[in-house]
Order: sequence, then structure tokens, then C-alpha cells
Amino acid sequence: MSKITKKILGCTFALMAAVILIAGLSMYDVSDNGGVVGASAQETVTENVKIVSSGAALTTPIVKATAKPKPTSVVKTTKKPASVTQSIKFTKKITNIKAGKKYTFKVKVVGSDSKVKWSVSNKKYAIISQKGEFRGKRIGKVYVTAKADDKSVKCKVKIKGKKKIAIDAGHQSRGDSSTEPVGPGSSTRKAKVAGGATGVATNIPEYKLTLNVAKKLKSVLISRGYDVYMVRTKNDVNISNKRRAINANKSGSDIYIRIHGDSSGSSSVRGASVLYPSKSNPYVSKLSKASKKLSKALINKYCATTGIKNRGMVVRNDLTGTNWSKIPVSLIEMGFLSNPSEDRKMQDSKFQKKMAKGIANGIDAYFGF
Repeated sequence: MSKITKKILGCTFALMAAVILIAGLSMYDVSDNGGVVGASAQETVTENVKIVSSGAALTTPIVKATAKPKPTSVVKTTKKPASVTQSIKFTKKITNIKAGKKYTFKVKVVGSDSKVKWSVSNKKYAIISQKGEFRGKRIGKVYVTAKADDKSVKCKVKIKGKKKIAIDAGHQSRGDSSTEPVGPGSSTRKAKVAGGATGVATNIPEYKLTLNVAKKLKSVLISRGYDVYMVRTKNDVNISNKRRAINANKSGSDIYIRIHGDSSGSSSVRGASVLYPSKSNPYVSKLSKASKKLSKALINKYCATTGIKNRGMVVRNDLTGTNWSKIPVSLIEMGFLSNPSEDRKMQDSKFQKKMAKGIANGIDAYFGF
């Protein structure tokens, strides 16, 4: 056999081997990454195919096939939709409360466990925590709101004064010299109302000073949660001392504060004092103990706040405005208009705020607030 014939036969056998190899591979599934998977995918093929011709051997390696791993199944998790409040309603509520008192509101939320948000319509009058704890601050009306998601419920709450205080700004622009009984059933009569003293240094009359302080006292008391009844709110009135006491009684007040300025023939006399009825008072003896307690609290706190000299407590059974009272009563002489220094001090608006604060502190002390 010639060399050329041998070469042709060798090429032919090589070609046949390639065809056989390709045919074998077609039995397998070729993956995207070049792996071969088929009937014998669990085994690794390492055999060689030998083709022999005329003493010459052609060895062709079989491609190693690797088993294709089974695809991992992906578990899709669906997020649970958030629950939405369907309704909200009060399970515990009030519509009236006294200033300074606390109360816890409660609601029931249906459809979700959303956190309830609490609020009040005016924080000047009341406050509420995010636990529903409510506290009234001063007289007025507010709305309490509980909200969950887009649902809400409201409750109207009326805040009442923790106590009611009757304030009488002593005197008026013109006195009334006509008389009235000094007490219930009394044959003794006195002028219905005097004009009052006048500041020796400022020439400002007592009735203006007392009303200025009374108005400031009212403001302080309201901010502290009290209800206030003013016997008079202007100077141009004509209200007798008997009528003032009767009006205070009818107002539903708990105590009666009578505001005055003092005067003396000596310009050196200074200081503040309080007047109250004694146990032997023929008209209001039952009020003596409470009135004394009130008077003591007033003078001590007033003088401590203002720095004005404390002249102490004085028993008086001849005061018409006191003898017609049916509630604990005290008359405070805030200082001497006849003393130039004290007169100027008491007419100062900033100092009047101190005077009002001192009286309010005394009222707090009396009630134990």
C-alpha cells in the first residue's frame, strides 16, 4: 500500500472517529454553561475510544461530562398587608372635670392594632398624654381626640374651677352715706359704702388701686384653675357693703376676699394687715375659725411675696361687708396710702402683679394646693 493511500485512510478513520464522538454527545443535554447531562449523567466517563487501522491506532479522548445540578426552587414570600382601623370608640370618658383633677380616657380600636394618638384642642385649658391621661388646667371647654390611622373620635369636656373665689375691690368712685344694718337683725347702722382713702404721694384714690389689684388677682387665679366672681368690674357703681356680701354668697363662691388700702394720720406707718371676725361675733361666729385660717394664710404669703411689712391679724366685728357673709371672709389692708414710699410702690403696675400673686399664694395655701 502506498504512502498516499495510507494517509488517505488515516484521515478517513479520523473523520469517522469525530462523527462517532459527535453522535455520542448528541445523547446528552448540553446546559447553558457547557455541562453535559444525559442518561449516564450520574457517572463520569473516562474511557477512550480506540480506532485501529493497518497497525496504526487512533486514540480519541471522550469529553468528561459533569452532572447538571438540580435547580433550586425559589419560595416567594408574600408580605402580609398592614391592617387598617375600621372603627374607634370611647370605652371610658367624662364630659366634666375640675381644674387640677386627672382622668384617663380609653378607647377600643376595631380592625387593627395601630397606636392611638391623643390630643386636646387647646393646651391652655388642658393637657393629655399619649396614654390618654387628661388633666384640666383652667376653666373652659376642650375637645379630646383619639385617632388611629384615618379614624378618630372626639369628646367635649367642660373644665370647672377647682374652687370659686369672690373678690371685692373695696370702695367705688363715689361713696354712699345712706345707712344699712351692720349685720343681720342689727339695730346698728353704718354708711352703705365710703369713698376710701387717697394716695398721699400719687393722689390716686383707693378705689382705683383696689380694682387694679383685683383684676390682676382674677387673672392669676384663673390661670391656676380657680373660678372667680368679681363683685365689681368698674369704678362707677353704687354697691353697698351689705349687697356686696350678699352677692358673694349668691355667687356660689367658697371664700370671700375683700381688698383694701390702709391709711393713718402718721406718714411713717407702713405694712399690711388682715381683718377677720371673732368667735364672739354676734352675726358670723361660725365663720371665725375658717376666716382666721384664711386670713393667716393671706397675710403670710402676701408679705413673703411682696416684702411689705407684716402687721399681723386683727379681729373686727363691726364690718358690714364681713357680718353679712355666709362664707369664710377676710379683708386685707395691702399697705398704707398715707405712707409716700408704700403709696408709690403700690401704684406700680409690676408691683401690683406681685401683690396679686401674694394674695393668690395665700389662697392656695388656705386650700392646700
